[in-house]
Amino acid sequence: MSEKFVVSLISCVHDVPEWVYEKYKEAGIEFRYHECDTREDLQKYAGDADVLWFMSSRKGLVSKENMDIFKKAGAAVKCGSGTDNIDHDACTKAGIIIAHTPEDPVDPTSDHAIALLFTAVRQTARQDRLIRRGIHDPEEGLPLGKFSGEDLGIIGFGRIGKAITKKLSGFNMNVRAYDPYLDKALVEKFGAQQVDLDELLKKSKYIIVQCPLTKETENLIGEKELKMMRPDSVLVNNARAGIVDEKTMIEALKNGTIKAAACDVLEDHENKELLALENINFTPHLGGWPADEDDTWAAVVDVIVGMSKKQKPKWIANKVAKPRWKWCA
Repeated sequence: MSEKFVVSLISCVHDVPEWVYEKYKEAGIEFRYHECDTREDLQKYAGDADVLWFMSSRKGLVSKENMDIFKKAGAAVKCGSGTDNIDHDACTKAGIIIAHTPEDPVDPTSDHAIALLFTAVRQTARQDRLIRRGIHDPEEGLPLGKFSGEDLGIIGFGRIGKAITKKLSGFNMNVRAYDPYLDKALVEKFGAQQVDLDELLKKSKYIIVQCPLTKETENLIGEKELKMMRPDSVLVNNARAGIVDEKTMIEALKNGTIKAAACDVLEDHENKELLALENINFTPHLGGWPADEDDTWAAVVDVIVGMSKKQKPKWIANKVAKPRWKWCA
């Protein structure tokens, strides 16, 4: 690492708080922010960066095609838990660690998953739309079910899945969890039953997708899986676009294979067929954003400042990488 530690924020959907600039200045870090859209942008603003920083889920920037630009970078850093917008294989091959802050968004993300489920089941968003159109009819947009004692399936039982279970514990729901990487005893400790995916889909009335997007989970919920689900089921995707096949979900919602859905993430934000459906609700991928934005910024800034002092990040997504920074090995 050279004496000058350079951090380049290459993608962000929010205004950078002034205190972020001040904190980096105090730490002796050269910080620059430019929303990079092209390879030329990356060459200009991130070619000499030690850290490539994301405050968004934009894809295609830190990729195999652009890896030759990042001759100095030792880390790519992403706020929150998901790092699927960063090319893991390319970074690992180049010795660039992928750091993230998975502990940071647990509360807001689990809150949001529950909010999406409640909105879909109680039909509150649809009722609001009806009233705004002048339709004040209690018979329209009736609730789809109750919560107490119902069957809930959670796909992905990490920090957020566990938090969802804990927060819904007062409803005495029958919680089934699918997570092939967890021990059965650990799942049961949190009040859930460990099952395979087929059993979860067949028996759960409410299903929350909360797993990361990986090669294994891409299109995890497709035509076959949707047909397994109960006709009264409600599907919530609070994780990543690409885990649920949107084309088959549209058909399932149209033909009654499933009752309703709610999504915080979409592959195609302009799909008119999807947006026209009344039995699905949307939010714009803000599930992990807290009420106090500074909390999210602070978690990532602390990690980056620590790296400038040769402190190894607590959470590294590509642990198999042989770090370019020898002190991080």
